[in-house]
Amino acid sequence: MHITRIELEDIKSHAHFEENFQRGTTAITGENGAGKTTLIEAIAWTLFDLLDYKKDDFVRRGAKKGVARVTFESGLDGREYTVYRDTGTGYFVYDIQLKTRIAEKKEEVARFLWQHLGVEAGTDLEALFRRAIGVPQGTFTAIFLETPTERKKAFDKLLKVEEYRQGAERLLQTSRYVEQKITDTKIRIGRAEGELARYEIEAENLKNLTAETATLAAALETLEKEVAAKTEAVAAFNETEKQVDALKTVFDRAQTEKTRAEFLRSQRENELRQARAASESVERVAADHEKHLAALGRLKELERERGEREKLAAEQRRVETAALQVTADRKRFEENLEKTRQAAREIEKLQPLVGEQEALEKRRDDLIEQLAAVRAKEAEIRRLDEKMNDLRAKYTKNKEQLREAETKASAAKDCERLQQRDSELTREITRFRAKLEHDEQFQAEVKNGLCPILSQKCLNLKPGETLDSFLKDQFTEARAQIGALETEQKTIAGDLRLAREADKYSAMLDNLRQREAEIADEGKGYRDEKEALIKDLGDKDQLQKDLARAEADLKTLGNPRAKIQILDAETKRELVIREKLSEIEKNLERLESERCTLAERLESYRDLDANWAESSAERDRTAAAHREYLANENAARQLPERETEFAQADAGLTAAAGALETAEREFRAAAGAYDRERHQAEKYALSELEKRQAETRAHLANAERGRAQAEAELARLAEIRRAMQAEFQEKERLEQVAEATDFIRETLKKSAPLVAKNYIYYVSLEANQMFREITGNAERTLRWTEDYGIVLEEDGFDRPFVNLSGGEQMAAALAVRLALLKQLSDIRLAFFDEPTTNMDAARRERLAEQISHITERKTFDQLFVISHDDTFEGYVDNVVAVGKREEG
Repeated sequence: MHITRIELEDIKSHAHFEENFQRGTTAITGENGAGKTTLIEAIAWTLFDLLDYKKDDFVRRGAKKGVARVTFESGLDGREYTVYRDTGTGYFVYDIQLKTRIAEKKEEVARFLWQHLGVEAGTDLEALFRRAIGVPQGTFTAIFLETPTERKKAFDKLLKVEEYRQGAERLLQTSRYVEQKITDTKIRIGRAEGELARYEIEAENLKNLTAETATLAAALETLEKEVAAKTEAVAAFNETEKQVDALKTVFDRAQTEKTRAEFLRSQRENELRQARAASESVERVAADHEKHLAALGRLKELERERGEREKLAAEQRRVETAALQVTADRKRFEENLEKTRQAAREIEKLQPLVGEQEALEKRRDDLIEQLAAVRAKEAEIRRLDEKMNDLRAKYTKNKEQLREAETKASAAKDCERLQQRDSELTREITRFRAKLEHDEQFQAEVKNGLCPILSQKCLNLKPGETLDSFLKDQFTEARAQIGALETEQKTIAGDLRLAREADKYSAMLDNLRQREAEIADEGKGYRDEKEALIKDLGDKDQLQKDLARAEADLKTLGNPRAKIQILDAETKRELVIREKLSEIEKNLERLESERCTLAERLESYRDLDANWAESSAERDRTAAAHREYLANENAARQLPERETEFAQADAGLTAAAGALETAEREFRAAAGAYDRERHQAEKYALSELEKRQAETRAHLANAERGRAQAEAELARLAEIRRAMQAEFQEKERLEQVAEATDFIRETLKKSAPLVAKNYIYYVSLEANQMFREITGNAERTLRWTEDYGIVLEEDGFDRPFVNLSGGEQMAAALAVRLALLKQLSDIRLAFFDEPTTNMDAARRERLAEQISHITERKTFDQLFVISHDDTFEGYVDNVVAVGKREEG
């Protein structure tokens, strides 16, 4: 990935800032306080969630809210995204191509950035930035000067070594959970064993209950026999009691009958007098009553006839309505029949066109397949053209690199000589500086021109020459020699730098020539493949014209096959329609016949209304006589019956008196032979036996219920025994899980230092290579130790980080941090804030040169260097000057 644009609004000293960035090395320059570091802080806050102070302090003075927008090109999909963040709550990712937000809030943005930065989910982006990508100004070497404990805290988190320890700690909770489950299982097993201890007791209980049930069943059988015998004796007494009670009832009933007979005779006498009076009234109005009945009879018949007439009239209307409906149906079906005939004629016309349609469709499908094949070949040709264009660009670039390497490689032969001369000059300069320091120390010891050893005037001085002037001349000569040697060393260093670069280009020559041949062979293969495709391409325009013509012919033809299918369905309805028409004709004939019949029947009711009026007048005239006749008719008709009933009531009274006398005599005789006290004693004895029988039956039921419960309990205990076996198996399984968990936990504990050691090894290799490139000295070896310290091996001796010079410390820290970034992620982006701190001019120059080589070798896509001097301006790809014009 690489950052393409940064926009700031009201962030620290920037009221408004916007700048586009390219790949390669970019130097951000400007005077102190111009806001250079603010750009890096904005990137760290937006992409890596790192801000070393409060948001309020990040906002420009006087503004309410600060906004940062960082646009980058993703290495995952090659698309540009803008990450927006403000000092309020706004934080989202904007897809420039889709013109929409694709991630909102901190969690979603973090997941998006993990994916597109090429780091594992859950990576601490803040620690990654702080320790590798963009170390804050002034702290580049600080962590390596800390104690091993502090370094371990910082780098364990970055290398995710701590995650192994945390995993082991979390597995401790799992282990405790499994142990708890084992304990729970043991408790359930113990509980089951406790319950199974009752198994023998329950079995003995079941045996006792079975015996008790048998005893109670035998006792119940004996009681049932005794109850049966006693019941028979009580039944005999009950029969005698029933006979006495029956005779008593007869006696009581005879008394009641005599009283009722007396009342009935009086009533029948009254009814006889009423019947004789009614008979006389009936004889007087009998003639008019008969006339009234005749009139009612005629009206009833006329009413029936009027109802019949209404029914016939309604039926006639229904028949006429039905005839109209059937006539309409006949017309509709005749029209449908004509449609089926028309469809048959259309089918005959369209049938010859079906073959033509099928031929055109086959022609069209063949042309579509041919045209698709041509388009596929054209796509393949375009793909080959793209590959060939890419190869041409690669060939041109390789050719340029080859010419450059051939040009620059000529100076490689002097590399060894220049390195030797550079070492000689270093030794000479060191020797002269040591001599100069010795002489300066000697001068300080000289007092009054006397030799500090002999405490007398030096005898080797020329006449007039003092020891002090002699030493000053020696100093001047030594400094002149050192200056000449340093001047020569600078020249040698420049030539050596060119020679080393030439040596690298010399090593590249064979690879570049081999790549040139490979590109040429690959391009020839693509060209041959393209020529074969062009030769077999065919005439696309003619195919398109033929296809358009075929489709136009099909459109003109109008799809006769589909039309025939529709018309054929229409013709198949002809038989059904004819059957419907035949049925309709029959219905019409039937309805016409019904209509004629109904008209003839209605004709017979012409005089109905006149007859109705005549009969109604006769009925009204005789209505009073009719009512009087009806009021007395029933009583008059009952006169013979009333006379008979009176005679019977008189005879019944005589019989009831005799029956009462007989019933009383029989009742007195039966009551004397019945012993009621003995009867009660027998019933009490039967009740006691039945009570004992019920108690025995209840005890038997309880015993049987207890036996059933005992059997159920034994079955439950058997089930517990089976379940206990399953619990034993579960306990064994859980113990195996606990053993496996402990093994994994111990493995994770042991893995943490091994993972750290592996990271350290590869980071150390990468950092050593980068350090040698930065310093230009391959005779020294940089190692990143297991306590995350830096050691520099030189001439067989180890120099700890604290003993290195400021420039060496900066170069070593830079090498380790870049190596960490390369090993831990796919991020090929880094920021250097004043990296030349504590470096002399030569080392600053060499560092600038090596930083530029990092992007040239494609080790990193984009580097940002913040510096207040102009050291980097000749070695970077882009320069961004930040000045006071950016301020509010």
